[in-house]
Amino acid sequence: MRLIRYKDTWRAVETFSGKAYCLEILALSKSYRVSAVCSALGCSERLLYSVFMRDIGLPPKTWMSMERMVVARRKLEGGKAIEMVARELGFMAVETFTRRFYEVYGISPGRFVRSRKVFDPSKESLDYRMATSSKRSQGFNEEE
Repeated sequence: MRLIRYKDTWRAVETFSGKAYCLEILALSKSYRVSAVCSALGCSERLLYSVFMRDIGLPPKTWMSMERMVVARRKLEGGKAIEMVARELGFMAVETFTRRFYEVYGISPGRFVRSRKVFDPSKESLDYRMATSSKRSQGFNEEE
């Protein structure tokens, strides 16, 4: 079995089942449990560990933990509620999810979500700034 980088994902190829798997999707579908991923791939945890270390440079549990937080961030950026993200990613308690998110990103999920709402990239475009400065110079309010 080999793990290869394909576009922006990791693929398990030459597996014992003869199938290729997207590791990110497989890990999510198996609730980020190493034993469940091994069962799906038809290999032992020891072999999976060796393959991960050889091809990715991280143990499977570490990689899955990191991948879980990447998925969490994407879901929060997409507007999902913190409680829903925690549940979807298999956390038994929102507090555990919050603590893990903070450990990885240095910011709580709540603060992360609030910071995303404050920043409006559409208002940062050059066209928007030029239009609003033009209106102000002509005596118009932005609300008009």
